[in-house]
Amino acid sequence: MDIFTPFRLLRGHAGGLINYLFLFDRQRPAGEKHLFVDVTEIHRVNSHTGVPRVTSSVLKELYRLNLPYRIVEVYARPHHEGFFSVARRRPIRVARGDVFFGLDLSKFLTQKNRWFLDRMYRSGIPVYFYVHDLIPITFPENCSPNVVRAFPRWLATVSRYSGLIANSRSTRDEFADYFSRGEHRAANERLLIDFAYPGTDFASLAPGGAGLRDGQPGLQAGRRDGRIAFIAVGAIEKRKGYGQLLGAFELLRKKGVDLSLTIVGPAYERGGAVEQAIFSSSHYGTSLFWYDSYVSDEKLASLYAESDAYISASWAEGFGLPVIEAASYDKPLILRDITVFRELGGEGAFYFSGVSAESLAAALEDWISLYRTSQVPLPSVRGRSWRSCAEDICRIILPEYRAAAAAEQEKRKAAKPACDVSVIIVNYNTCSLLRDCLASIYARTEGIAFEVLVSDNGSTDGSAEMVRKEFPQVELLENRANLGFGAANNRALDRAVGKYVFYLNSDTVLVNNAVKVFFDYWESHAGDAISCLGCNLMWPDGQFCRSAGESRNGRFKSAADFRRNQRKLCFRSYRVAMRHYVFKRPLRLVEDQDPPVEKRVGPVGYVTGADLFLLNNGQARFDEGYFMYYEEVDLEYALSAAGKQPVLIDGPQIIHLEGASSVRNRYEIKDQTDFSKIQMSLSAIRFFKKHALISPGTLFLTKLYTALLWLNPLIFRSTRRYIRRLASL
Repeated sequence: MDIFTPFRLLRGHAGGLINYLFLFDRQRPAGEKHLFVDVTEIHRVNSHTGVPRVTSSVLKELYRLNLPYRIVEVYARPHHEGFFSVARRRPIRVARGDVFFGLDLSKFLTQKNRWFLDRMYRSGIPVYFYVHDLIPITFPENCSPNVVRAFPRWLATVSRYSGLIANSRSTRDEFADYFSRGEHRAANERLLIDFAYPGTDFASLAPGGAGLRDGQPGLQAGRRDGRIAFIAVGAIEKRKGYGQLLGAFELLRKKGVDLSLTIVGPAYERGGAVEQAIFSSSHYGTSLFWYDSYVSDEKLASLYAESDAYISASWAEGFGLPVIEAASYDKPLILRDITVFRELGGEGAFYFSGVSAESLAAALEDWISLYRTSQVPLPSVRGRSWRSCAEDICRIILPEYRAAAAAEQEKRKAAKPACDVSVIIVNYNTCSLLRDCLASIYARTEGIAFEVLVSDNGSTDGSAEMVRKEFPQVELLENRANLGFGAANNRALDRAVGKYVFYLNSDTVLVNNAVKVFFDYWESHAGDAISCLGCNLMWPDGQFCRSAGESRNGRFKSAADFRRNQRKLCFRSYRVAMRHYVFKRPLRLVEDQDPPVEKRVGPVGYVTGADLFLLNNGQARFDEGYFMYYEEVDLEYALSAAGKQPVLIDGPQIIHLEGASSVRNRYEIKDQTDFSKIQMSLSAIRFFKKHALISPGTLFLTKLYTALLWLNPLIFRSTRRYIRRLASL
């Protein structure tokens, strides 16, 4: 910092205020749309490794796709607020129809410009980010303290907007898991988390290019007949496992194994243990080589072609681009057994899992014996082009591509044969429950034409893979985001061709031919004013559980009833907080027991969404404004206003596994941080307001009591993020 820094900051903040106030371009010609691509880091310095290579390659292909957008490269400045055009060096101006895409990884400057991103997003401009890995979270020792501190804040920032695009399915699952947990939960509950594999265009590159460090011989000069040449590509850092790799090669050389190792990648920690081990090795320059600076794609392609196998001992990767590059040259792959390498290599790689140099040396001896008898697995993965990567990204972020996908979906729906019932199941990380549910449907349902559609809300527990493998007859929709219950059902409804639709929870099991019973009942009572059907759900022990409600207003008979409930919770929470903080009393562990439910048959206030059977028409859609809860109450309330009524019937037998344990332990008040309870409150307020069932005064008091409850210091850390949502209702 020098004496001019305060003046730079003052000028930056003043300019940022002007940029914020005049962010929107009101003079742009109608129909002209811009795709803003953030390239901050490669604009500052392009190291031609890892993330910069991905950024540069994708950007190049975006220009070649002939998109209906004007591509504007933008960057952020350290001492200025807002985003600036690379070409014009001026602050950008946005308009409706634009899209902002954070392609480059700029952790610090993205947080700095959150106000600008917030304003764009709230104004209807989609904001997406390309993400690479969670290494600062999973391997903090590999990163600088500044990055470790800043990374969670950057994640909290990018989770506020439209979506994230990961570079592999494994990385996508890691981010989805991270944002589904407690205090890390995404600010945007419907955050899209998809993935698009990076590309490789090495097939078009001719060998040749840059050389080694001055005075270092080339690879071929160090090879003798019979020597096995290995190549490892990646920056030298702790997570890459180079220490174990070098130790294993030294042990093998001492045993007389003739091999060579070429390392391509800069050292992020100059003078570190790995760099010292390389330079101190007696084999350096003869059978151990290191390219410690930028290597052109042409030279890297040449090194791949000259090697016999690719090896990586990395502990964590977002994608592992060198694996694909080596596979494109049909080089055998020797990889550490981690999720992303399993995803990329499949059965066409040799995996090891040891943590010591001795274990890796033993694994390499096994591989060498297979190699000399031509029994090593050959790579089955093939690289994709960067053009394909750019096209995948456009399908995610650009409305025009999504519209084309929707038109294709309509064609597929029109080609499907009609059936009697479409069974729709929404799934979110309930793989084993979903398996049991689907198995019961196909085992019990007969005498009726039906289809099953599973709408998966971005599960990370292998649910989608399980459905594809074990139930290929199921139509699977992978939403790549937790859209919520209603929105996910609507996505499947768009593809359903049955006369009736049966919304079924993934945590249910059919005991008898329930679908046929529902169908027969409606067909025989077609003249009755039925809005929907349900049955008496059962716990696994045979007792009945809540299957319907008395009031059309959900679990609360009126808005005043809901207000009294929130007031009671609010006052009680502060009494608990006072006892805890002032009198040092521990929080009590209490039991939450489900009340007994009697069997019912006939008209009810509403049927729960766990088993909802109704006609497949325009009135079967849910209001997507609800994320969880009250979707079915809202739907049935509208049908009841038209003179129809929900009905519980006798005959279908369905086990509901949610609450299979009727007694649940919880800490007093802290259970209010449960995501489902928060969503219940938000949905109830939305329902009462939407249908004009709440007066302005009652609405104000309900919001006030709910806000005070969430501001309680015992739970504030987890609930504060929902205060703004509450105020906007």
